Amino acid sequence: MFRQKGDQIIRLDYGQRVLMDMLDAARRPDSYAVMLLDMSGAEAFRREYRKHHGVALTNLHLIIKAVARLIKEEPWINYMVDGYKLIKPSTIDVGVSVAGDEGVTPVVVIQEADKKSLQQISQELRTKAAEAVEQERENLKRLNRWGRWLPFNFLRRRVVRFLANQYRVRRTVIGTVQITSVGLKDLAFHLPSHMGTTWLLSVGGVVRRPVVVGDQVDIRPTVYVACQVDTRVVNAVRGVKAFRRFRRLVEHPEELDGPSE
Repeated sequence: MFRQKGDQIIRLDYGQRVLMDMLDAARRPDSYAVMLLDMSGAEAFRREYRKHHGVALTNLHLIIKAVARLIKEEPWINYMVDGYKLIKPSTIDVGVSVAGDEGVTPVVVIQEADKKSLQQISQELRTKAAEAVEQERENLKRLNRWGRWLPFNFLRRRVVRFLANQYRVRRTVIGTVQITSVGLKDLAFHLPSHMGTTWLLSVGGVVRRPVVVGDQVDIRPTVYVACQVDTRVVNAVRGVKAFRRFRRLVEHPEELDGPSE
């Protein structure tokens, strides 16, 4: 190994090595798209919802519900690749990445999100997110213990890659469709690791920007959303069309309240 004088080597523990192997096993998506969403309608809807139901919704709750509703119209979004087969899961399980401090980002899975109201999604995400953050350090400890059983790099990589390709493992850990939201205002959007779903949405922070409405320029709350599509399942054009429909649902959230039909 070539090193210059003064270079330091930082040894990674087994848990960190397993995490690196997991990220290496993640498939790089074939297609990306980014859109700017006008969130003024969503903000107005959330104010009215709180007034009538006493529940403080966030934009993330609306986005989860919009994805679940969209899958009813575009079922392929929920498909998962399993070798040379496509599996259409029996439920719509939305995996939401929760910000944490460790290397293992906790994921909360909202099972059967299409059958739940916005209030139910809000309550479940709040409860599970708190539990997930508490479990974050324990997850890294588990990986560290597991990695000690497979100290040989080549063997550990093979096992990790095998597990990452298993439909049942991916569905249990990350759900059938993924959303990640950092929520930092100075971050427009980001493209996280794609761990095996057909669709992954990445939500940036809400920022007030000038928006052209008709012939006028208005200052409105906006957010960038990035979409990653696995083109093994669907072509990029159809993926972008579905993304446009998603934007419509979020910008006009009136039809999102209540379970999907």
